[in-house]
Amino acid sequence: MNIREYSSQFSVSIFTQDVNLGTQIKHALTQAGYENYYFADVDEQLVRIADNPPHVVIFDIRGSLMAPHEYIQKNLQASKEIKFIFLAPPEQIAAFKNYKKFNVYSVFNATEQAVDHQVLQSVDNICEIIFRTYQNEQLAEDLQKETQAKQVLQNTLADERKAPEIRPYQLRIAEYKSATSKEDLLNVFYNQTPTQSWIYLKFVPSIETFICVSYSQVPEDWVEGLSYKVATKDRDNFMSKLFSGALPPNLGNYLKNKFGTDRIKFLPMIIRDKIEGILISTQEISAEVAEDFSLMSLVYTLLVYEAEPKQLDIEDHLTGFYNQLFYSRVLEREVDRSKRGLVPISLVKISIDKFPEFEASLGRDAADQILRSVSEVIKATSRLNDYLCRTGENEFTLILTNCNRKGAAIRSERFRQALHKENLIRAGVAITASQGISEYPTLTHNAFDLDDSSARALHFISQKGGDKICIYKPSVEHKPDFVVES
Repeated sequence: MNIREYSSQFSVSIFTQDVNLGTQIKHALTQAGYENYYFADVDEQLVRIADNPPHVVIFDIRGSLMAPHEYIQKNLQASKEIKFIFLAPPEQIAAFKNYKKFNVYSVFNATEQAVDHQVLQSVDNICEIIFRTYQNEQLAEDLQKETQAKQVLQNTLADERKAPEIRPYQLRIAEYKSATSKEDLLNVFYNQTPTQSWIYLKFVPSIETFICVSYSQVPEDWVEGLSYKVATKDRDNFMSKLFSGALPPNLGNYLKNKFGTDRIKFLPMIIRDKIEGILISTQEISAEVAEDFSLMSLVYTLLVYEAEPKQLDIEDHLTGFYNQLFYSRVLEREVDRSKRGLVPISLVKISIDKFPEFEASLGRDAADQILRSVSEVIKATSRLNDYLCRTGENEFTLILTNCNRKGAAIRSERFRQALHKENLIRAGVAITASQGISEYPTLTHNAFDLDDSSARALHFISQKGGDKICIYKPSVEHKPDFVVES
């Protein structure tokens, strides 16, 4: 890979009192595209690092009275991920051979003529390592978990096939395993229970609604327009009842009125401790039918796990950003990490102004090109450790770890200005974007509130004419879980 393509996403802090050397190093890093800051005062540098930790710190020990180990300790208090490059007189270089365990990547002779080129090459190497680590870490973790879960299911099925005393059970498993999709699997189940009436309501989390997607042995007018939206305020209690085997009263009354009968029986389809859907019947469910449902559910779960490693389930194919599913997974985890580390985390939600009008007038292909162009500007103005996600048709969400609302606002303004410079014009109209910002812990209490408040800020500012940034304002009663320096 060519790390220079991503160099603008990395920041480097330089300390030296040798003005010529400092200027040479800064010039080399700037030419390579790195964001960098040069300091001749070590205390001033440390204050800046504490406020906004860089990826790499370059330290010339000749100009500081502070001991190297003390300097390293102060930097690592700001971020344990900082990597160090030391510049020292030739006679002192050997003393740093044991410093690698303290994130010291390399030590160079400060008096050599080409030391600026050595430093630049070392910065390239460090940033490439960081880039590859962040890109692969989460993907490998998710894939390992899914592979282990799949293996458990396969072992379970293998054990069942070995049991000679339950041959019919094995035959039914084979029938279900012949299905190539979830829809086929449900049809096999209907064929296995030919005298039973069935309606399958699939739960769609994005709209909090159960929708009829399949049925057998029921009148057509029963399934026409059949759907049920779960009230947001009742969602937890609603799902809890389904898990416990009880039909929530509101859903029960709706189905009774729809079918004209009080005989409503159901079986919940549960995947990863979440309701995937429910199978409804107007007949008693026998033990044999319930057993077939259990077999079908097992193979249904296996189909889900087998499909996910193939598509990895994390990428939006249009922009290359993480998708909504990955976003919902990682946000909860990063907010928990923020709580443990007592560091802030911010969200920036972005939408393209007048996007529906562009799509209507220019067509789908042009709208996709606008989305791709804007995503490139987002990528160019973001840090490597930011999570860049596409969370809607016209919505991007940036998860900024270890970043308070002030830092998020600065980055939002950087993106806004960069979008202006790109001069993206369609049908004579410049492309601009609205941005909503929120932060934990100063403005919110948890991952759900963080997402919701940034969405509220985005919606509010989108109505004000576009090309603006809005930071969510919490209620006066809000008390942060811990204090964040502004």
